[in-house]
Amino acid sequence: MGTFIRVSIALLLLCAAGCACGSTASSPVHAGADLSYARTLWQVSDGLPEDTVQALAESRDGLLWIGTTGGLTRFDGAHMKAFGVASKQMLAAHSIFCTAIAPDGSLWAGTEGGGLLHIAGDSTEIFTRAQGLTDEFVRSVAIDHLGRVWVGTDDGLFVIAHGRLRRVDGTAAIPALAVHSILEDRSHRLWAGGSRLIAVDIAQEGAEQAQEFRLPGAYSKSRVKKILEGRDGTIWVGTVGGLERLRAGRFEGVEEIHATVRSLLEASDGALWIGTIGDGLWTWREGRLSPMRSAGLLPSDTVLSILEDAQQQIWIGTQAGLVRLNKTPVSVVELPEGGDPDFETISGDARGDVWVAAQRLYRVRGGVASQVTYPELGGSTVRNLFTARNGDLWLGTDGSGAYRRRGSAWTHYTAPRELTNNFIRGFLEASGGDIWIATDEGVSRIGGEGVHQLTEANGLAFFSTRSLIEDRNGSIWIGTDRGLSHWSHGQFAQDAATLGLATEKVWSILEDRSGALWFGTRDHGLFRYRDGVLDRFTVEQGLPSNSIYQILQDRRGVFWLSGPNTVASIPEAEMRAIAPHTDTLLSVTVYAMPFRADGAQMYGGRQPAGWLAPDDSVWFATTRGAARVGEAHPASGMPPRVSIEEILEDGRSVPVSSALKVGSGVARLSFAFTARSLLSQKGVRFRYKLENFDTAWNSPASDRVATYTNLRAGRYKLRVVAFDTARPSEITEVDLEFVKLPAFYQTWWFFTLAACLLGATAALAYRLRVRRIQASFAAVLAERNRMAREMHDTVIQGCTGISTLLEAVASLPADTPAPGNELLDYARLQARATIDEARRAVWNMRHERENDVDLIELLTGVAQQTAREFGTHVDLRHDVTELTVSASAAHEILMTVREAIYNSVQHSGTKEVELAVKTQGEELTLTIADQGCGMPQTAAASPHEGHYGMIGMRERMQRLGGQFELTSSLGHGTRIQLRLRRTVRGVPAGRS
Repeated sequence: MGTFIRVSIALLLLCAAGCACGSTASSPVHAGADLSYARTLWQVSDGLPEDTVQALAESRDGLLWIGTTGGLTRFDGAHMKAFGVASKQMLAAHSIFCTAIAPDGSLWAGTEGGGLLHIAGDSTEIFTRAQGLTDEFVRSVAIDHLGRVWVGTDDGLFVIAHGRLRRVDGTAAIPALAVHSILEDRSHRLWAGGSRLIAVDIAQEGAEQAQEFRLPGAYSKSRVKKILEGRDGTIWVGTVGGLERLRAGRFEGVEEIHATVRSLLEASDGALWIGTIGDGLWTWREGRLSPMRSAGLLPSDTVLSILEDAQQQIWIGTQAGLVRLNKTPVSVVELPEGGDPDFETISGDARGDVWVAAQRLYRVRGGVASQVTYPELGGSTVRNLFTARNGDLWLGTDGSGAYRRRGSAWTHYTAPRELTNNFIRGFLEASGGDIWIATDEGVSRIGGEGVHQLTEANGLAFFSTRSLIEDRNGSIWIGTDRGLSHWSHGQFAQDAATLGLATEKVWSILEDRSGALWFGTRDHGLFRYRDGVLDRFTVEQGLPSNSIYQILQDRRGVFWLSGPNTVASIPEAEMRAIAPHTDTLLSVTVYAMPFRADGAQMYGGRQPAGWLAPDDSVWFATTRGAARVGEAHPASGMPPRVSIEEILEDGRSVPVSSALKVGSGVARLSFAFTARSLLSQKGVRFRYKLENFDTAWNSPASDRVATYTNLRAGRYKLRVVAFDTARPSEITEVDLEFVKLPAFYQTWWFFTLAACLLGATAALAYRLRVRRIQASFAAVLAERNRMAREMHDTVIQGCTGISTLLEAVASLPADTPAPGNELLDYARLQARATIDEARRAVWNMRHERENDVDLIELLTGVAQQTAREFGTHVDLRHDVTELTVSASAAHEILMTVREAIYNSVQHSGTKEVELAVKTQGEELTLTIADQGCGMPQTAAASPHEGHYGMIGMRERMQRLGGQFELTSSLGHGTRIQLRLRRTVRGVPAGRS
């Protein structure tokens, strides 16, 4: 009924209304087949290649193939994925006109100018003129009971059998025709329609016979667009001029349809769906034809394709998008001139009438909403209505207090005398007959004992009250915007419920059939108070929302919840048995609004926001009117099939593979998953767990992505489960094992190498330490040896000389004064010389800088001193007149030469020692020789302890980098040769 007619009737009824019973203005319910469906629309912005949807097909694995004028796409219920053809198989045209699913699961798709596609897995085969298809505009594809593929084009009928394409028409048996629709009927005859309508006997391959049928009307109107066989065997034919059906061997037209019928579907409930070009969608049920023309149902009146999926949902392809229709038990009664009030409550009476207070007062009877006015209210805005057990009618207003009608008498209650506040939020009739009235600023009790007001001053939890209930023990529970109050035996009591809900907004209270109390809160879910224990239920247990506006329990025990934008039901057994701290989920059925009320919001915070009718229907107050939930059938269909659709490594997409190896440098690893289900996915939930990392299941956010950062190296398995909240026990799971590769410093070989290097480092450090100790010891030993040499070659040798002189003095006769004095003088000189040498040795230990000296001059002094001390002649020969060396080098050489001369004097018994200095190039050679008694060759070759002088001489030469050579034999004297490089160890070249 149009808006003008509804308004006119409403005005007439208002004018004719009686004052005593109130006047009414009626509005019809938008009844019809289209009102029992919830609608979802997809367009280009939702993933379609183009809005014009020409073909639909459901695959065996639950995917929807969608053919559009812009290409082919696959839909899993959540995401659309465009299907592309490899570049080497570029299509001449991308517009998909028809589709068909083969028994093997592959897809056949006809294009408008690009030929025929056969898609099997990841491979695509294209049939064009090169393969024998004389026309590449494919209008229809069908597969018969033998698996043969029949192809209809703008120029001919073709069949593909055994991999071979063959044209069937254009023979004497089958006339040539353009084919836009193909159907195999239950008798295995093939119907082909387009420019003609024929039925082909296909029993014998290659010998097909055709029967042609004449359709009524002009040729331009009788061209066939769609053929369908009903369950009763009726052949329906959609033509350019309308709809025909075959009865008694001849076709008859359906008079009401005059537009082109492009698509036909017989649904599982027996209804025939008819899609037209420009005249929208029609249904044929039990011989009655009905247009589905409700405003907004379809985005376009041009319907190009219709499909019923395995879940009995209707999919409609139009010129402006794809529509899905789901049957819903919810219907909405719109309120006449209801506007969009900021509050609405709903209640009812024993007769089944539904009362809606939304600024004005409405009564719903027989599916029709009528406005009811009471002059006694004086135009007050109505918030809620309540009927007492004695028949009294109570009306709460928005600022004008409360009214009671008893018979024809009215009583007005206002603040501050009777009420705490004039803004009424709810009524309650206690078992004793008292009426409790919740207001914006407290609670009033009106009864036989007068009026009693309860405010914060009396112990009320908070002034803003929202809900009231009396339990079976006679206690009154009051929900406020900040806590819960419990009135028992004339006073407020404290218990686990009031303490646990002290800060909650309690908007609804219910006592169930078992005596447990339920508290619905505005923000934090549903609380159950049973046996002194307060439990909490939230979205973690499966609730659709943590905002609970209304809680109801019907006669079957089913719990009903309303929230900001949802209505849901939960079985009683689960609400009573489940412990909210476990992983068990509630079976929550969420009800979709019909398309005319799509997006409707629920009302709450004022009571009652829901009502249980005597016919077991459930009513809720919504922004679109009064929503009625009728008989709801148990949820059915396959559970959503979960799959992992994408893996991101630091934002970079990688292929989903069971052999996934994640690089060691990947810091952020994300897994995107989805559920494959063509049903509405509003109730689909996911949980995931990464074994070897997570200890409990995780619930993802709305983006359906699991993300992990900085995983350690190792082997993992990601488990993802999906389920529908209506059937949480029916889950599907997908697992993905992968390996996070270790960094090079985390590999076994690195640890082995590191251990080896550590061991080698420790060994090297030990060896270095040993070497340092040995070097320190060697340095100390060398210094000791040097000191010993210095002591030997200076102090000891000097003392020896002094001792010799003194012995010589002592051996002289007492009467020989002159020689003795001379010897004593020599001894004194030797003593001073020995002291000076000792001082120089000490000085050399403390000072490093030194001067150059003349080695020849020093050797001459040694020769002279030897002669004075021992009386032995030293024959010094040298081939240079001057030989400059460093003082330290001269000291080493001088001490060595003197030790050699002294040894010859003291041990060989010789009276003459030869000392020769020879320079040749860079080499300096000093030779000390005598013709004394000599020594055994073994002793000369291997000096040992007891011959410290020779050891010292050898060490001094080694310090200078020179060589020490000793040759001697018994009876043939001793020869010592010292070889040094003149530029090494401070031995510079001499000057001649």
